[in-house]
Amino acid sequence: MGAAAILGAPMRVVARNLILASFLTSAYVQAELHYLIVGGLGGQASYEDRFSAQTEALADAARRTLGEESRVAILSGDAASRNALTAELIRLAEETGPEDSVAIFLLGHGSFDGELYKYNLPGPDIDGGTLAVLLGNIPAGKQLVVNATSASGAVLENWADDRRMLITATRSGGERNAPRFGAHWVEAMSSEEADENKNGAITAHEAFAFAEREVADSYESAGTLATEHPQLVGDIDGVFNVALLEARLATTAELEILIGELGILEEAVDELRTRRESMGNDAYLAELQELLLELALVQREIDEIRNAE
Repeated sequence: MGAAAILGAPMRVVARNLILASFLTSAYVQAELHYLIVGGLGGQASYEDRFSAQTEALADAARRTLGEESRVAILSGDAASRNALTAELIRLAEETGPEDSVAIFLLGHGSFDGELYKYNLPGPDIDGGTLAVLLGNIPAGKQLVVNATSASGAVLENWADDRRMLITATRSGGERNAPRFGAHWVEAMSSEEADENKNGAITAHEAFAFAEREVADSYESAGTLATEHPQLVGDIDGVFNVALLEARLATTAELEILIGELGILEEAVDELRTRRESMGNDAYLAELQELLLELALVQREIDEIRNAE
């Protein structure tokens, strides 16, 4: 049931029923989130250390989110070879289904010669075309692929897929300097500041907005022209929670339901705004006022529970 279907109904009752239904459904669907985190070739000691630290920080966030590590695959240092990456992507193709989600993070250096993108790895590099095929073979219905390498914008068109949200550190293959985006993406995975709606979960959109803003601010503070312009293309059904914060993990069942209600109400507000031009002004304002009131009531309940902890 979408937001349009529940507008005009008693919102709190409908929202709570939807959350409870989702909990019941999840017990039967058994949808799973899988992470693949790759730290590519550094080339210099400083980059090797940086990529290694970023890879481990992402792995920590993934383990925290899942509560275990069996679905967190990490390739770093000499282990991040072309054969190893190929094998992991083939494994995801074999082990995931349409009901599952995958989050794939590529850190390191990339190159682009005007025709072909390559992800730099220990030993032979892997080219963008090969990666596009391997990614395309993964049947997971919700996919997040973050290519945080230099020249990553070269893959924006070739890696696009209806099931996939694709994020790159640069807008083209011509932006070849080592990007800052990866470091800020990693930071977003554990940042309360990145959690815009303060629900304890970092969505892919929230993480991107945070990292994009931090990249722009870093160049502005230094008084230099930006040599990277992060991009997000593609959309997927629903929200892609890429990381859970410590505060979210400590929530009670009651608080979890309230947070779910908050999300549904926010979706309803967004949907109502898309219909504004087709509604009378009085009808629009009446529905908006009802939704905003419900939002305020839910947020107050959330705040009361958190303040009591």
